[in-house]
Amino acid sequence: MTTQKNHPNGYIYLAILLGLLTAFAPFVTDFYLPALPSLTDYFSASASAVQMSLTMSMLGLACGQLFVGPISDKFGRKKLLMASLVIFLITTVLCLVSPGILSFNLFRLFQGMAGSGGLVISRSVTTDSFRGKLLSKFLALVSAINGIAPVTAPVLGGILLKFTSWKGTFVALFGIGVALLFLALRFSETLPENRRSKKSLVSTFALYGKVLRNGEYVRNLLVFVASQFVLFSYIAASPFIFQVGFGFSPMMFSFVFALNAIGIGVGCALSGKFDSDVKALRTGALLLFGSSIFACAMLFLKMGPAWVEASFFVLLFAFGLIQPPVTARTLRTERANGGTASALMGALGFVMGSIASPLVGMGDTFQTLGIALLVGGTFALLTTAVATSLGEGKASCTVTA
Repeated sequence: MTTQKNHPNGYIYLAILLGLLTAFAPFVTDFYLPALPSLTDYFSASASAVQMSLTMSMLGLACGQLFVGPISDKFGRKKLLMASLVIFLITTVLCLVSPGILSFNLFRLFQGMAGSGGLVISRSVTTDSFRGKLLSKFLALVSAINGIAPVTAPVLGGILLKFTSWKGTFVALFGIGVALLFLALRFSETLPENRRSKKSLVSTFALYGKVLRNGEYVRNLLVFVASQFVLFSYIAASPFIFQVGFGFSPMMFSFVFALNAIGIGVGCALSGKFDSDVKALRTGALLLFGSSIFACAMLFLKMGPAWVEASFFVLLFAFGLIQPPVTARTLRTERANGGTASALMGALGFVMGSIASPLVGMGDTFQTLGIALLVGGTFALLTTAVATSLGEGKASCTVTA
């Protein structure tokens, strides 16, 4: 048995490593977004062909997690972490030297698959190491970073583009990968041999079926999926809402983006203050539903930017409240298959992103975003009601490693 103070990896080191790994995947997809127009000129490609590079990276992040999760349950966390970081570095170099948009998009797929390792392993290591209230608190930290990273990555990428080209953003990604690789060298394995899957690799992948037959896991997973649909709908549509609809400059939009990221972080941090995961989750879901109605009304009425931004801030604060408890509740139901459960959870989150992005781009963005937010908020409330209907229960503070 270990505690926060005597964890073999060190609590602060683990928080830094897993926090950075959690942020890594969103940076893979979003960091270069401001550079997309320059890619069309560089590769002499259409905007749709360049946009496909974003889709390919998200597809890689989704598919990669489905492979990394079960494999890490069989072979351990550290081997897969080191391998994924090395492959990421290789694919990043290949992106930099790509001769055309087709090869660039292909390498973005593999880069996304490699980047997915950090997401899966960060959640798996957390559930390997902690239990009860401490698990929820640690996940609150990781979830805060996971929620903030997708909305801050484009801001930082835009700032970087003032000093360099699109290749500079990929050089920066390469540097982050190198730093993570060296940081991961001192990581101690959290899944010992006696707790690893003894099944064949094919049978290990069959664990997805077993995980999906766990009703408690699926009920909480649906809450997570609904909240991710809300987040990605906002991310995909907000540039058009503020820059096209309200005429904001890129810098003004970056400020709004950063402000809403703070809302997510504050929500994640405050979720750990509740007496139980159930209370935090119910409060967050109710607030998400209410704020989705508010946001939908503001968008349909095309109110001023202050009203729309206020509705977005509350919405994303509620999103932050939901993330730690729903992640903890989902993963603790499948602790024996933590990698598989984490992979499926992460993959479906990015699937929601691939669905939300084209949907909010249809027709009037104000109206389609309003509908998407209302649908996601309603679904989150309904699934939360089902997932928490068995009772509230107080989390214990037992910790293992």
